[in-house]
Amino acid sequence: MFLDDRSVNLLHELIRNPQIKNKELENKFHLSRRQITYSLEKINQWLSTNQLCPITKSKNGFFIIDKKVFEHFSEGESENRPIEEYLPTERERAILIILYLLGKKEPISLFHIIHLLNISRNTGISDIKIAEEVVKNYSLSIMYTRQDGYEIVGDEIQIRRLLIEVVKSVLNFYKGHRYFEKILQMDITEMKEKIKSIEKSLNIHLTDESYESLPYIIEIIFQRIEQGKLLHAKFNIDLEELADTEEYVASEMLLKEEQDLPFTERIWLTLQLLTSNVRSADLLTDERIKDLQSVIRRMLELFEQRSCIFIADKEEIVGKLMLHMRPAYYRIKYHLTLKNHFPEKILEEYQELNETVAASISPLEDLIGEKLPPSEIAFITMFIAGQLIKQGEQLNKKKRALVVCTNGLTISKIMMHTLSELFPEFCFAESLSLRQFQSYRQEYDIVFSTIPVQTEKPMFLVNPLMTVYEKESLRKQVINKIDKQSYSNIHINRLVDTIKEHAIVTNEVALLASLSRLFQMAHGKNNKELIKNVNYDLKQFLPSEFIQMKERVNNWQEGISVACQPLLERNIVKSSYVRTLIEENDHQHLYSFLGKRMAIPHAAPEKGVMADAFAMLILKEPIPFKNGHKVSIITPLAIFNQNRHLKALSQLAELAEDEKRISRILKARDVSEVWLMINGAC
Repeated sequence: MFLDDRSVNLLHELIRNPQIKNKELENKFHLSRRQITYSLEKINQWLSTNQLCPITKSKNGFFIIDKKVFEHFSEGESENRPIEEYLPTERERAILIILYLLGKKEPISLFHIIHLLNISRNTGISDIKIAEEVVKNYSLSIMYTRQDGYEIVGDEIQIRRLLIEVVKSVLNFYKGHRYFEKILQMDITEMKEKIKSIEKSLNIHLTDESYESLPYIIEIIFQRIEQGKLLHAKFNIDLEELADTEEYVASEMLLKEEQDLPFTERIWLTLQLLTSNVRSADLLTDERIKDLQSVIRRMLELFEQRSCIFIADKEEIVGKLMLHMRPAYYRIKYHLTLKNHFPEKILEEYQELNETVAASISPLEDLIGEKLPPSEIAFITMFIAGQLIKQGEQLNKKKRALVVCTNGLTISKIMMHTLSELFPEFCFAESLSLRQFQSYRQEYDIVFSTIPVQTEKPMFLVNPLMTVYEKESLRKQVINKIDKQSYSNIHINRLVDTIKEHAIVTNEVALLASLSRLFQMAHGKNNKELIKNVNYDLKQFLPSEFIQMKERVNNWQEGISVACQPLLERNIVKSSYVRTLIEENDHQHLYSFLGKRMAIPHAAPEKGVMADAFAMLILKEPIPFKNGHKVSIITPLAIFNQNRHLKALSQLAELAEDEKRISRILKARDVSEVWLMINGAC
């Protein structure tokens, strides 16, 4: 029995995201409830044919999927099961046709395609048309002649770019590696050993995706070279730059015995190694890498200035960010960045952070000589977001959790951050690749993974980048299983809303998690309230009682002290923080000012910040700061949580640049009028 495209897509989604609900499936796939039900019936028939338990639903609407179903789709499970029992989608069949044409050893006709994919003649013709649309995106076309059959024609450099994308796409199919054996009769055992040798030689550990895809990419490249399909000389790449790398030397290991490649092909192989993502590596010391380290430092400095966030352990972060940016440098410079697989929804929570990162990347763009694609900016944003999570919790007597992520270092970091925040009762020990997990020997109690893995411990499949709803669903599922008790968050959100009316909450998700544990209830009511990830604006950061108006102060030091008084009185900052602000403004720092007339003194949270808030002192007579900048408004910033203030800061910057509003504020009669002007109410 075969599954149709819709059922295949739904089954894939349920395996990846078992916490999803029917309504979310309807919205995501634009299907009716009846269509979902019909497809689930077909899926269950297919499962039954394969001696697997059907998918059912709980009373509260969650899908119940048997463990053996996950194992059926897990990597390495039942390797001898034929892939013919799985029907690729229309799009997947088009990708397989392209793979067939890229690695062909003989003329390919429509009959070959029909026989290979076990489809009808009309379906084969339709799939070829879809494949033609795919290759058009690379300025290529599919041609047919009686002598050579179907063939992808165009610039070889574009064909190579298409090849990389297609190989990675096919490997993401169900048992995708089996298609290389079936379609291209390809054995990569020897090439995998060569890749392992290169890892050892370069002292690196490739991500799972790079480790799996490189052998196939290189084998197909060698096959094309043997057929005389070579790259044009130079192909707009700095040959000398790439020939002077350790990867160029290591590429020698890829060659077959007595194989002699054109220089440009050796450079192309080198580029495949340079652009492969790594999870760990020794930092190299050549001059180009020093330049890259330098601009990453400058980028982080610009980020600090624009965001008013102080990054601790900056040198350690520079080293970790290098792991992502070194291959990204070559991908961007030589236009090898693949299409964006980054879901837009993941940036909803970090929109202001992403905008601030985008405004801080000019040093990187200047070094590379190219604009960074949105997907690369998004990865940097996710990396910085993960690094900004404060550490230092007491971890004794907590369950030890592992995270298995196949998506590389950046996504692993943000996944660790999300899970650590969602489950403060667990100690998240490490983030591992699949290969690292398979050889992991230390004790652990629970596993969160992006793919099914074999373990006797409780294992939960998660999306690496979860929606708010998925976070709440996952927490319920885990608490129910681990604590053997039912879990409910009834009225918890209302309780948090009440707390926020009288106090500043610095970590709402952690508070929700703690309150949920405190008020665990032994009943299964379905509470539709979700964890809200509040993104505070200026109204929350700067309440009217934090605003003061005075005719004058004696000097800027007194101005800072007076401006901070509301924060001191409410224990938002310590007196040591005020002293730090005065000390750090006793020089020429230009980024402590916004617009022409506003100062924003601020310092790192460890200097004495207890919670998030801004204050404001409005002076009728401006006061000069140390650098001669005359200021009428002093707005000290107390930033405890490192990513919630960005929207408020952006609004404050807009206010400072609006001379008309600033002039009106300086002429205001009282604080209430000022607050209304700041928030656009008058």
